[in-house]
Amino acid sequence: MERKTKNRISIGLAIFSMCMAVYIGNSLLGGFRLDLTEEKIYSISEGTKSVLSKLNTPIRLKLYYSKTAANKGTEALRFFNKHYTYVKDLLHLYAKHSRNNLKIELIDPRPDTAEEEEAVIHGLRKFALSPTESYFFGLVAKTEGGQEKVIDFIDPNKKDSLEYDITKLIYQVQNPQKKQIGVLSSIDVLKDDMQPYLQQLMRMQGKQVEGSWISFKLLKEFHEVKKIEQDTEKISGLDLLVLIHPKDLSEKTAYAIDQYLMNGGKLLVFADPAFVSSETGAMGPSSSPGVQSRRLLRSWGVEIPENKFAGDKALSGYGRASMHSLPTKMLALLSCDRSCVTSWEHNVSTGLEKTNFILPGALEWEAKEGLSYKPIISTSKQGGVYQAQSFELSHPQSLWQKFRSENKEVPIGLQIVGKFKSAFDKALDKETEHLKESKKETAALVFSDLDFITDNYAFQSGMFGISATNDNSNLFLNAVESQLGNTDLMSIRAKGRVDRSFKVVSAIEEEAEKATKNKVMEIQANINRFQAELNELGSKATAGNVALLRNEGLKKKKELAKKLASLKKELREVKREGREKVESLGMFLRWLNALLMPFVFVLLAFVYQYFRQKKKSKWQSSIRESEEVDWEQIKGVRA
Repeated sequence: MERKTKNRISIGLAIFSMCMAVYIGNSLLGGFRLDLTEEKIYSISEGTKSVLSKLNTPIRLKLYYSKTAANKGTEALRFFNKHYTYVKDLLHLYAKHSRNNLKIELIDPRPDTAEEEEAVIHGLRKFALSPTESYFFGLVAKTEGGQEKVIDFIDPNKKDSLEYDITKLIYQVQNPQKKQIGVLSSIDVLKDDMQPYLQQLMRMQGKQVEGSWISFKLLKEFHEVKKIEQDTEKISGLDLLVLIHPKDLSEKTAYAIDQYLMNGGKLLVFADPAFVSSETGAMGPSSSPGVQSRRLLRSWGVEIPENKFAGDKALSGYGRASMHSLPTKMLALLSCDRSCVTSWEHNVSTGLEKTNFILPGALEWEAKEGLSYKPIISTSKQGGVYQAQSFELSHPQSLWQKFRSENKEVPIGLQIVGKFKSAFDKALDKETEHLKESKKETAALVFSDLDFITDNYAFQSGMFGISATNDNSNLFLNAVESQLGNTDLMSIRAKGRVDRSFKVVSAIEEEAEKATKNKVMEIQANINRFQAELNELGSKATAGNVALLRNEGLKKKKELAKKLASLKKELREVKREGREKVESLGMFLRWLNALLMPFVFVLLAFVYQYFRQKKKSKWQSSIRESEEVDWEQIKGVRA
């Protein structure tokens, strides 16, 4: 009975101790988190902490989520509950670092309630699940002064950009005053945008909707963006001037840009020697910079040579030369990863995982007095410069064969900082004061590609709207923020994007592709030769020998068909070998994943048992020794 009582008391004390430990842990370590994910998706970045530390007025964050409706819905809809929990925990983490300036409010907007009416008034997206149930998942930020910003729908598929969206929301509601950005472009990148519902209506009618480039729509969320006409003669009152594809600048406009820089203005330049996304419909790529813009660049010591491009076979992306050709690696498509930015450690490119460029120019520079130069992004160390005329750009296979790696990093983006010298000796207008040198240190950022920020190469349309396909838009927005001096948001944009590609698998596939490519070229060469022979036979045909030539052509066709069949068989074997290597590696990794952990646990069990047995043996030997000593003592006493 006493033993049972002792056991009950021990169990009660154990439960009490556990409860106390949990309570003390929650009280003392309630805010402690250990985020072991590589992209730190369960933590907030230093940029977010910096934004929160600058809050000087209370902000109320209202998270609207139809939890009751989600629980009644399908399994796919109930999956949103997990994301809701993640969002809720993240908001509480924000509140913890806000010095009590953020207040979190969780709202379940049920049908026919004041909460549902508020959600609709705030502009949150409403999804009808049934005649009686609606679904909301959005966030509203509101200050005491009445400033309000909204995320109308929180998409679980955009988890990697959630922190950026929330921090942007808080930043915008805290800083309603926008900086002034001017855009001087030879391409119509800024247009009068229609209301979203009108755009949707036109798309439903099958009509094409034209508007500003999405990259510039994102820019408008933070800043006041206005168009600068190409024939302008004076530029002032701007925090930043963005120069897009400057190919037809007049001398007066070039002088206005020059003097804007001399007055301490900041520049962001996109000059593309082969812009392929041109809206003009002209055949072939459109090139820049033009004569006057080259004059400006040379005064800074920068050159973007004509028909010279940055290439890197190790980073080349896949594309099609025509609608009917197979996807193949193309030198014109440069798919940059971390190897393009790690050498430079520039804040503009920090955290970028995947950035795609199309025929980027090869930036060159010669240092000028008073200026410093720092690359932003480049090819990898296996890169090089290649020359190509406009007619060669439509033959990617010949460019691939022509390219030779120079084993050097070729810059695509460059930052120039310091006191600039004017590109003009004197003022164009005698009444205008001419500045020969910039009044203070300023900066210009130059990129030798423009295609990478176009809608086609930076974004895609999905079920829930437009989303970024890579880090192209992040690079553009980071460049803007860097020039404006606001770096808090830059470290957040690319958070969560991690490239976990298998380098071994890529190497196997590349090796198989090299072997396959030779066979493909051989088959294509035979087809071309056969076609040439047929054309030659056709040119020799007359009324008397047409039957003979036709028979001869059929005979040649049969012979070539046999040879092609043999080559295609070899081609299939090469592809099969490469595929089997990848599949065998995958099978090995699956077995390793399945057996490794059980093996580790069994091994640990054996190790534990070994040391336990060893300790037990040592303990037993010590007992035997003590017993022998005691027995000897007893015998001595008896004697």
